[in-house]
Amino acid sequence: MGLAVVFLLTVIVAGVLIYPLLPGRAPVQPEPVLTDGEIERAVRNLRRARSRRGLFCPACGMGYKAGDRFCVRCGGELPQAAVASAGPVCPSCGSPVQESDRFCAKCGHSMVVEEAA
Repeated sequence: MGLAVVFLLTVIVAGVLIYPLLPGRAPVQPEPVLTDGEIERAVRNLRRARSRRGLFCPACGMGYKAGDRFCVRCGGELPQAAVASAGPVCPSCGSPVQESDRFCAKCGHSMVVEEAA
């Protein structure tokens, strides 16, 4: 019984040592190490790309949606672009709405027009 255990352990150890050397097994590559300069360059590129598209708070850089008045991160007032509205607007707050909207997404005002009887 003892000899069988020793033989089995020897086979297992040999398999563990030989398995990585078998054909078709790619050696494990270490993860690339980034330098501080590469990280700084990547951050600059991301900031440059972010400034070209989308709306971001001028104080903290947090993104916001068109029509928002205050930043959700820092609470600062956001710049309001002049809206050349091609569609309907909410009569309560002036936010653009879709034709199919029943309520305004900004203030909750009912968009259903009630007919006078």
